[in-house]
Amino acid sequence: MDKKFFYRLLKSISEILPYTISEQRPLKAWYFTNGPIEEKPLDYEKTITFPFKWDFEKSPVWFMKDLEPVLLQENQRAYLKLWFGGESLILVDGKPYGEINEYHKLLNITPLCDGKTHRVEAQVMPRGLFGKPQEPVFSEAFLLIIDEEISEILKTVEITVRAANILEEPVSKKLSDICDEFLSNVWVPRDTKTYLKTAQQDIGVKGEIESVWNTPKFEEFTGIKLQEELKEQLINKYKVFKSKLEKLKREHPPVGTIHLVGHSHIDYAWLWPVEETKRKIARTFANAVMLSKMFPEFVFSQSSAQIYQDLKEKYPELYETVKQLVEQNKWEPVGGMWVESDCNVPTIESLIRQFYYGQKFFEREFGKKSRVCWLPDVFGFSWVLPQILKQADIEYFVTTKLNWNDTTEFPYDLCIWRGIDGSEVLYCSFNNPNEGYNGRIDPDTVYKTWKNFRQKELTDKVLLSFGYGDGGGGPTEEMLQNYRILKEFPDLPKLEIQSVEKYFESLELQKNLPIWDDELYLECHRGTYTSQSNIKKLHKDAEDALYFSEVVSVFCKHNYSDELDELWKIVLRNEFHDILPGSSIKEVYQDAERELSYVKEKATEIFEKAINSITKKNKSIISILNLSSFPKRCVFSLNENLKLSLDREVVFSQKTFDGRYIYFVDRKIEPFSKIELKISGADDEQPEQSLTKDNLSMENEYLKISVKEDGSVQVYDKELGKFAFDKCGNILKMHKNIPYYWDNWDIADGVEKTGFTLKASKIMKIESGPIREIIRVEYEAEGSKIIQDYILAKKSKRLDIKTKIDWHTRRALLRAYFPVNVLTRKAIFDISGGFIERSSHKNTKYEQARFEVPAHRWADLSQTDFGVTILNDGKYGYSVHQNTIALSLIKAGIFPDFFADEGLHEFTYSVYTHHSEIKAIVEESEDLNKPLTVIKGELEIPHTILKITPNNFKVTCFRKNTQGNIVLRLVEIFGTSGKLSLEMPWHKGNISLSDILEEKRQQVSFPMNYHPFKIYTLIL
Repeated sequence: MDKKFFYRLLKSISEILPYTISEQRPLKAWYFTNGPIEEKPLDYEKTITFPFKWDFEKSPVWFMKDLEPVLLQENQRAYLKLWFGGESLILVDGKPYGEINEYHKLLNITPLCDGKTHRVEAQVMPRGLFGKPQEPVFSEAFLLIIDEEISEILKTVEITVRAANILEEPVSKKLSDICDEFLSNVWVPRDTKTYLKTAQQDIGVKGEIESVWNTPKFEEFTGIKLQEELKEQLINKYKVFKSKLEKLKREHPPVGTIHLVGHSHIDYAWLWPVEETKRKIARTFANAVMLSKMFPEFVFSQSSAQIYQDLKEKYPELYETVKQLVEQNKWEPVGGMWVESDCNVPTIESLIRQFYYGQKFFEREFGKKSRVCWLPDVFGFSWVLPQILKQADIEYFVTTKLNWNDTTEFPYDLCIWRGIDGSEVLYCSFNNPNEGYNGRIDPDTVYKTWKNFRQKELTDKVLLSFGYGDGGGGPTEEMLQNYRILKEFPDLPKLEIQSVEKYFESLELQKNLPIWDDELYLECHRGTYTSQSNIKKLHKDAEDALYFSEVVSVFCKHNYSDELDELWKIVLRNEFHDILPGSSIKEVYQDAERELSYVKEKATEIFEKAINSITKKNKSIISILNLSSFPKRCVFSLNENLKLSLDREVVFSQKTFDGRYIYFVDRKIEPFSKIELKISGADDEQPEQSLTKDNLSMENEYLKISVKEDGSVQVYDKELGKFAFDKCGNILKMHKNIPYYWDNWDIADGVEKTGFTLKASKIMKIESGPIREIIRVEYEAEGSKIIQDYILAKKSKRLDIKTKIDWHTRRALLRAYFPVNVLTRKAIFDISGGFIERSSHKNTKYEQARFEVPAHRWADLSQTDFGVTILNDGKYGYSVHQNTIALSLIKAGIFPDFFADEGLHEFTYSVYTHHSEIKAIVEESEDLNKPLTVIKGELEIPHTILKITPNNFKVTCFRKNTQGNIVLRLVEIFGTSGKLSLEMPWHKGNISLSDILEEKRQQVSFPMNYHPFKIYTLIL
């Protein structure tokens, strides 16, 4: 359609719009109470007059008015037009009723027009939907009486004009012709006095009129009614218009079907803290409940058990209403997760717990589990996820995020996503180019979403969620009015509102679907593997603390499962996809640091209580317990200088540079086993170490280490006769990182071309003895200080690089580069529940896009006879190109947290050389990340509490559940199959194989068949 013609038609419609407002009545005499007040106040402080400015810092504030009785005539609706100065929850007669924000400025009160007085209250935050500060001014409050007939006519004609503008010929011309004919033959009063009155409500001309040197003086608009004969003429012309539109529907029937679902994406934290999210939940849910009462066909879908839990605690009545709507199939709890979590950084056990606690909540509260994993906005998806979904009774997976790819286009909208173990789920995406998952119902959105669907040969049904989101808000009344007009419209897809699960059930996929057998890597937001590094490290420490606490609690009489479950839920909510990835505001990380520190502290308390309850006091014995899944070297530290022995063998000891004592026993402790050392008193004080400043080399039985003058290092493997690096490794580089937009999310393509290599300002050996040597290297650059300790321990093939950073640099990326002495075309990465191979070359666009990738505890480059692995204890971002591994240490952006990563950081990463053995890599990784438990006294548990044969499994969970049953979860992580045997001398009962929800149980005997990368949950 010609643009001039299009805008002329819209202006012709807007000229009639003022006549939809039969009456506009100001609402005065509001009462006010200053904040901050969360709960509805019992009394209000004062009355106010407009405009009323309130204190931004004392929010939320409250306003109240008793609304006098309103009676409506036939074909009328009543609305409140309100702006309090920010997002507002509206309560009527003490109960949540609706919301006010920039997209929901009118509140339908037609159900309240019953001749009674109703109390209207508003809780107000001076923020917009995206957290942006608003001017805290209560500027307007009106009661509007709307002419329903004129409103419906104009809405239908406007939708038709907009459809004509985006559809192709001949339908476009036919639609525009009937609109032009209608609008050309309707009339509104054009005398100057009347036109001046209506112009202030005419959006087509108001802006122009108000832009001139001297704006005409408008009288207060109190509403206007169209003369009866003109209204009758309008209705009659509309009947002709409608009949012609119906004829066009028959001539050009709908093409395809868009399955709509009401939705509001509520980021659990992002540009606002969690406390504000809890207010957003109430506002959004109140709005959705109101719409469900007004539109019987409306179905609302909402994810995240944590969100429902918050609502239940803060607004129990509203929560009960939601539960009733779930029973009526008008509300769909979707997703099956505790929150819409990040899927790169959490361990496989954390991802399992997301679904375990989420699905348990949904079934307990709503009587059913979700069959749909709903993650529209998450920044990439681990290859372990399909198996977790299947074991959580989930068949379908929905995301739209891969539409954000910046280099290549993900090839499918519908496909089978096959996981690392072979498990399969149905992948679904939709491409709404206007607002993504925050869709609207209008001709442009439905037409383009249908047009963008690429697999029409498989099905003619496309999913589309509608409703304002990210900051909540949800659908509007206008969207649902549009739905009723557009649900069967010429040449547009047919529209149907139904739940997400119903959409999948309606699919009749006749042909074989394509299969995607890989991770779902997002070619965007690559910096989220590293941003806010301290939170990622603290999260990992919390995961580990919970693991140790649960394992030890198995053997004590007290059942700590309820307390540990609550701690897990705190961890899980902090895995939300804008918290853990590092893309939120400063306040979010202050909360996350406090919460994760609390989890770590409380889990450690439980661990200590549990371990003490199974320890017999004995001052002459130290017990050492290995709770990791693989054998560990017996190296540990104490504050005391003791003479220790094991089976009459002397235990080596060494005083450390910081005044502690490190001990070494020349044997490995088997997984889930203990040894006991005898104490024969205090040892003689060791002489001070004689250190040579210029001695920048270290050596043990397996490795020779040489630290270069710039602080980099070379490692020589004496066993294999090979150097680890091409010249040197651990080359620290500081890069300038300026992404095109998403500052704390992204790493700029080509970032490695920027910046400079750091040069050491100081190098010295700070410790040397029979157990270990340490060379310290110090750097200063751009306001930041870095201290690295190269640590080589006795009989170890691992060089640890313990790192402390005081970071004060902006828009920078700090990486450690390792150009390894290996020829290979692939790199191997830990993904917690196995490993993934990725190309180390950049032959294709697909491979070039993966210039930064996620991994957990290690990344490796190996050739047939030699490999070098970079291990870590809390980093997740790697870059591999040809023979160089780069580990991202800190990525400090400036938006939305200007001071992201500012301050102190402590972590360790390591260099490990080997004979191309993945099992050896994993063992070394466990040794770095799962410390030994050291306790004075005798542990009253068997010497070996768990023996797994073969040793191809990682224990991710060993706990007592609330029923008192013991849950043991094993993950095969090497890609092998065979027969599994378990030995637990303390357990004589039955063992059942279950799913991750611990529901489907089948008694098993051992040896039991096992398969590559499978998760096995056993109930004892």
